[in-house]
Amino acid sequence: MIKITNLNFQNQTIENIDVDGESINSLEIKLTKTKFNIVIIKDGKSIKKEIKKKNVPEIVDLVMDEVEEEIEEVAEPVVEPVEEEPVVEPVVEEPFVKEPVVEPVGEEPVIEEPVGEPVGEEPVIEEPVIEEPVVEEPIMEVEEEHVMITLGKMKDLLKQHIPKKNTFDTYFRTIQQVYHYFKIEDMNELLKTKEQDIIDYIEKQYNNNSTIKGKLCSIYKAYKILNLESELFKNRIDHYAVIQNVDKDKNKEATKKTTEEGEFIIKHFNDKLEELGKIIQTDNDLINHWSQEVQLYCILKIYLTYGVLRPSELIDCKITDTDCDDNHINVSTKQIVIHHHKNDRKGTKIIDIDDKKLLGILRVGLNKYVITNNHNELYQSSSAFTKLFNTKFGYNPYDLRKAISSKCITDGNVDEIKKLEHIQSHSLQVILDNYNIYTKAS
Repeated sequence: MIKITNLNFQNQTIENIDVDGESINSLEIKLTKTKFNIVIIKDGKSIKKEIKKKNVPEIVDLVMDEVEEEIEEVAEPVVEPVEEEPVVEPVVEEPFVKEPVVEPVGEEPVIEEPVGEPVGEEPVIEEPVIEEPVVEEPIMEVEEEHVMITLGKMKDLLKQHIPKKNTFDTYFRTIQQVYHYFKIEDMNELLKTKEQDIIDYIEKQYNNNSTIKGKLCSIYKAYKILNLESELFKNRIDHYAVIQNVDKDKNKEATKKTTEEGEFIIKHFNDKLEELGKIIQTDNDLINHWSQEVQLYCILKIYLTYGVLRPSELIDCKITDTDCDDNHINVSTKQIVIHHHKNDRKGTKIIDIDDKKLLGILRVGLNKYVITNNHNELYQSSSAFTKLFNTKFGYNPYDLRKAISSKCITDGNVDEIKKLEHIQSHSLQVILDNYNIYTKAS
């Protein structure tokens, strides 16, 4: 006789297994949150027993004088319940032998779970309990709250989503590495509670940006499979994608001009800004009449402080103290609001202004346009404004745009690169392909 004491379905533990005066070849057990299965192998014969959570007695007795058909002897005995990888059942389709324990009337024959299925994979729908006819919450909702995703279960889910073996191996290797490092058995709990810790761990383990990005993508795949949100991972992966694109661009260095040339252009415009600042500071009438010198000072200040907006975005931009449907600078909210731009399918572009001197001058031009010609009229095309700009400064706006973009890429500041993408309304790839023309001499 075999006595099994204190089955704990919630924790999936067994307090004691006592074999009383019997000799057996092998003992296989499988304990889930709702069912307990045991297979005893003795003299080439098997005895099976299944107990459901709601029917479990305090002590389970199994008599071994009832046997079934002869089966192949199991090579390795299993004496402990395996949590991550279930024990393969030697017999799948044979019915269990009825034991002396009284079973509930009308119970359906036991159907074996598929061989190799991880513990806890199948949603459990319990039979109605007579003592508790009223169920306050749907059973499926309760199961979802308590579902546990082991590493073995995560591996099976990953296989379903990644059919390519090499890719699967790479992703699972990283997930397994993180799983064993943090020693949290439930993948749901691990991913929900250790987002930043996992990122920090990966970044400390590796130096190569491409490797770090790959490792983060592997873990983020687990988030997506389990329907978990993680803005931290998305943003960090995007961070390394930017760095990776910048690194790739270094292969194009041979065709580029030197950074000294780009820095000269930026310095040239800073000098022009300073000159205009001195002119309007000594002549208040220029500001009060919103002269072209004041207008160009404001545009240069925006270009050198925030980024080079396209001429088409500024030639009809008005200074206001309320929001409107046209491109405008709102001095009350301290924002440049560009509704209409080349990539306006991405929505309105908003740039916060934190330069107090610039805001003070813009307030003087309230209800006027940012730039007008000598007759106080709007330029009819961006090329007309570009011609004025080139006449006044010796370079057109796109010369400055390229110099600023190149400097930003050379400095490698990811936050500044992202800001430039937003303000100049184009992607990093466009910056790399069209505006990053200056590089350090080799």
